[in-house]
Amino acid sequence: MAGILGLLSFALFIALIVGLVKPSLILRWTNKPTRLKVIGYWFLSIIITGILAAIFVDTTIDSKTNIETATKNIKEGNYLNAISTLEKIEKTDSLYNNAQLLIKKADSLNNLTAEEKRVAEEINAEKAKKEELLKQKEQLERELKSINDGIEFADGNSIEELQMDIVVFASWAKIIKEAQESEDTEIKNLGENLKSKVSKIQIKEFPNLRNQYAKIVAKKMWENDIEVSANGTGKKYINFSGGVFAANKNKQEFQTQVQEILNMFRFNQARYRWYKGESEYTYYTMYEGKDSEPVTFEK
Repeated sequence: MAGILGLLSFALFIALIVGLVKPSLILRWTNKPTRLKVIGYWFLSIIITGILAAIFVDTTIDSKTNIETATKNIKEGNYLNAISTLEKIEKTDSLYNNAQLLIKKADSLNNLTAEEKRVAEEINAEKAKKEELLKQKEQLERELKSINDGIEFADGNSIEELQMDIVVFASWAKIIKEAQESEDTEIKNLGENLKSKVSKIQIKEFPNLRNQYAKIVAKKMWENDIEVSANGTGKKYINFSGGVFAANKNKQEFQTQVQEILNMFRFNQARYRWYKGESEYTYYTMYEGKDSEPVTFEK
């Protein structure tokens, strides 16, 4: 209809041009055709065309847009708005059947009682909870399998690689904590199993990590005439020996720089000597817990 009205408007414009040139060609039904009459009839025709456009064109339904709008309203819970929008789509429209299906859906959802809605929400919540428990269980089983299959640690050639081993301990600690907080017995049991295995791994591997760390730092500090070594039960003590540590200020400044990473490797003490064979030393106490304790980076 919009196309027909467009053609009609164009034809009236052509007629106006022709009529202004020669009124008799257009106003054949009148004895005295004039340019003024041509303009008058043209205005009348334009008014009639506008009325037809208002009647037919403005009421044309964009069914696709209505479907999209109604679908959005249904998702947002505006069921009545969705229904009124869909009812504008006529039977002759190719999307009429789609609209009717959506109307039934919106009407069904709109007629749910408050109790039915509550029950539906509880069912969805329970389903989501079961899915979350399943994911948690699968994750715990994967971690236990990876440990049982064998994991190698303390084989890094850089401090960063050694730190990544400790990050693995921290990720296990997070998984274990979430399992311990679960209300599901199976999840709790899997969490306790993982905790036991991780604890044993940490007891074994932290001394190796500390020893490897001391060796890597020793190579880096050699060119600065500083000797580095780890000793004591579980390699809990790290020793720094060098002339630079004759001054207490240098010891304090150096300790401030390495305090965080030494805590990460769970060194109990950092000991500073002027030279390697000196019997007296200045020490700073750091991590005082057990290697078996969960790893966290919280301050």
